[in-house]
Amino acid sequence: MRRVVAAEYVTVDGVMTDPGGVGELERGGWSNRYFNDELAKYQSDKLFASDALLLGRVTFEGFAAAWPSQEEAEGAFGVRMNTLPKFVASRSLKEPLAWNGTLLNGDVAEEVAKLKEQPGQDLLIYGSGQLVNTLHSHGLIDEYRLMVFPVTLGIGEHLFREGTDKRELTLSDAQMTSTGVALLTYQPARELPQGA
Repeated sequence: MRRVVAAEYVTVDGVMTDPGGVGELERGGWSNRYFNDELAKYQSDKLFASDALLLGRVTFEGFAAAWPSQEEAEGAFGVRMNTLPKFVASRSLKEPLAWNGTLLNGDVAEEVAKLKEQPGQDLLIYGSGQLVNTLHSHGLIDEYRLMVFPVTLGIGEHLFREGTDKRELTLSDAQMTSTGVALLTYQPARELPQGA
């Protein structure tokens, strides 16, 4: 059975919008000064442990516009990003999709649950905040890899938004890069017996 892994850049105040500075926020690009070889390896290890990406429409369109021209600069990571299949949650996109994309038709939670039942490696989510919130509410995310950057923005979309269901999580790993990025891995907490 496959796992769904959400790998997310967030600020200390929980904002996930525009970490690379593509113009979504005036204060975008907040992750760039903290990116280093340690974080690159962390990201690469997770990408190569996955055999497909699971993306929302906005993230898919942004990545599809940027990544095809990045192979020379990004090497094996760029090749992997471009060649992996992508499953895309969208109400407005239509098949066929470019960049190895397959549209998830119907109820996204049901479609992701079916993907999880298939054999294979992890289904990796980058960004895609609305998709993460939907899957989180349905208990379909198996691991949260939060890269918490030592900055606050005070504006922007938060990773977990108002109305998202409560979920108990367990911290399974914590590391720190030399630039101060906290690499936190959470998994859904096991249900405790009554009275425990």
